[in-house]
Amino acid sequence: MISRSPESKIKTLHGMQLKLKDERRKKRKVVAMSGSMDLLHAGHVWALEESKKRGDILIVLINSDTSVKMYKGPNRPIVPEKDRAMMVASLECVDYVVLFNEINPIAALHTIQPDVYCNSSEWGKDCVERNVVESYGGIVRVLPRTGGPSTTDILNRLTSTYKEKDVRAVFLDRDGTINDNKDGYIHLREDFVFLPGVLSALKKLSKTSYVLFIVTNQSGIGRGYYTKHTVEKLHAWIKKELKKHGVTINEIYYCPHRPEDGCTCRKPGYGLLLQAVQEYGVNLSKSWVVGDQWSDIAMGRMANVRTVKIGSKKRELGITTRAHFHVQNLKEAVDIITKK
Repeated sequence: MISRSPESKIKTLHGMQLKLKDERRKKRKVVAMSGSMDLLHAGHVWALEESKKRGDILIVLINSDTSVKMYKGPNRPIVPEKDRAMMVASLECVDYVVLFNEINPIAALHTIQPDVYCNSSEWGKDCVERNVVESYGGIVRVLPRTGGPSTTDILNRLTSTYKEKDVRAVFLDRDGTINDNKDGYIHLREDFVFLPGVLSALKKLSKTSYVLFIVTNQSGIGRGYYTKHTVEKLHAWIKKELKKHGVTINEIYYCPHRPEDGCTCRKPGYGLLLQAVQEYGVNLSKSWVVGDQWSDIAMGRMANVRTVKIGSKKRELGITTRAHFHVQNLKEAVDIITKK
């Protein structure tokens, strides 16, 4: 067996795509796994070795520094991307390493199309990557749960004075989650009615260390039903009204576009979440999304945020991603969040 240097294993996405043409001509089964691999530890190595057992060629997709900062906040990663890639590439079980800049590896998976995508039990088979993997005939394999310390555990052990500065957030859908959606397109103060139990639930949540945001699609603006000024006037009233009840909403982020506009801020896109990361340093991996629509859940799962679905468990056509939790109302959602 010819030994290869770690440097030769690290490929660009395009370079990996070209290399795979040769590997597939040799009828080799391609396996992929993804992760930030920050502070490489025994749990990472175990997962990589288990993944390699599922095929002949193991490609590790590693979140770039840009990607890690997007969902873990400005204090991460601890180890720069070049060093992380080099350490993973140094492992015998790893054949190739590819860095990706997006918050999840969906685009990279679409390009390299591995036969098997290995995922941790934390994310499960109904992960956001499942649709793209199955679209070209690949399969998702969930690795057995393993013990051992996480990267955060290791950081805490390094020094007793270590304190994470991550900002944890709860992102709340608006219509149907905190207020009665009625016939839709709520934009006037007289039509906005808080759902039963919402005020007390939000007051309880405000007593925690979570920062609260509302994220909402408002395509009525793009459709010409009302203006940005009208929505912002309503949002100012909502924040003021909630403040009277001891609830602080840091920001209400909204998307004014129609579905056909193809913007990145409209749910299930996660552009609204990235605004909170940029403006408040939010760590998405320690945050929550709560909503009554599957677009809310898809947004959260795509951004590696824990999700709580209010209402029906029945998934919409074409939706394979599951919510982490299902509840009947916001009070139950807050009970879950405050106990975690």
